Amino acid sequence: MMPSAVEPPWMRNLRSRARERFEGMKWPTTSEEEWRRTDVSRLGLDSYAPVAALTPACPREIDPGEGAGHIRFQANKCIEAGLDAQLQEAGVRLLPLDNALEEFEAPLHTLYERALEDADNRFLAWHYASLSHGALLWVPPGLEIKEPIFIDFEEDGRGTMSAPHVAVLLGAGSRASVIQRITARKGAPGGMLCNAVVDVRLADAAGLQLWEQQELAPADLYVRHVRAEVGRDSSLRHFDAEFGARWAKTRVDCFLDGPGAEAFLNGAYFCGAGQHMDLRTVQRHRSPKATSRAVYKGAVAGGGRTIFQGLIDVAAGASGTDAYLTNRNLILGEGARSDSIPTLIIGNNDVKCSHGSTTGRLNAEELFYLESRGLSEADAREMLIVGYFEDILTPAPVMFKDGALAAIKGRLRAAA
Repeated sequence: MMPSAVEPPWMRNLRSRARERFEGMKWPTTSEEEWRRTDVSRLGLDSYAPVAALTPACPREIDPGEGAGHIRFQANKCIEAGLDAQLQEAGVRLLPLDNALEEFEAPLHTLYERALEDADNRFLAWHYASLSHGALLWVPPGLEIKEPIFIDFEEDGRGTMSAPHVAVLLGAGSRASVIQRITARKGAPGGMLCNAVVDVRLADAAGLQLWEQQELAPADLYVRHVRAEVGRDSSLRHFDAEFGARWAKTRVDCFLDGPGAEAFLNGAYFCGAGQHMDLRTVQRHRSPKATSRAVYKGAVAGGGRTIFQGLIDVAAGASGTDAYLTNRNLILGEGARSDSIPTLIIGNNDVKCSHGSTTGRLNAEELFYLESRGLSEADAREMLIVGYFEDILTPAPVMFKDGALAAIKGRLRAAA
């Protein structure tokens, strides 16, 4: 992959070193704990060609509409972008990544160097070697953005690997909400690999709500890594909604780096027949008196397979940690399989940590009751399944909640 001529030397150098890391690594194998239940050897990963690297973006300027800002990508090109004028004047930036490399050279250089140093699998090295398109959001210290920022990726390209990247940087005491959606471009044939990364850095006392939804085509593959660093007295609320792709492997890695830091990692997933979803969360407590919660709920149709791996990792110096982790799964048909692996690594005695997991089927008595009130079996099942997800989606912005519930209903009806 030849880098874009507009890239600064440091980015070209980083790509080159990432390529060396990539070539020196092997694809993950089932001998590694994180990948034990997800075999990549039959995916033909070496056949996917990276799409073009970052190129100068000249998106059409748009009114952000119902949000504070909106940036939209089609394939690997930024086609539209808009940000509230008052926020621009206040110093907020919502930019295509290729346009941000010069203005935000110092923070992005630091961010990418650290990310490459910590890259622990070949997908991550491949991403930074082939980073193709993406967005940067910067919110200056002390500024609160009340309306959400929308970041939309419409992916396309049979036999290609795209590497979309989102960087969210919040200054001390700032607040923002981001809704990110990755979908297949309308009419796209499918058959691509989307290798996405989200980098989040929250300075002290900052607050971010990040809502992600993935609905790629049934023939696509999806890999996504989130790395979030949460500073002193900062708060991250992350929600992950996974519905698309025939094969998906995701990880949300959250570092609680200061006293008073808190992270809430929630997610919902619906796995249909023939789909394989492997989701992982990591709550890394590296500072005293931090709080984290992870709650994921999934449903698996007949012939689907899900894996949820959750880890609470408490460092020796992280006294006063308060952490909880739970995963709930609903089995919807014969041949459905759901593995749930919550894990604790505790390096300090002065902590409050717990985890739990449940797997079950729809309640037969509740189904019978609804059917006795005149609902068809299909309608009764849909009502119970939507209700199962609705509580975890209640805190979401209306537009995100409605989209996620619509996706769940669509998959239920397609499977009927």
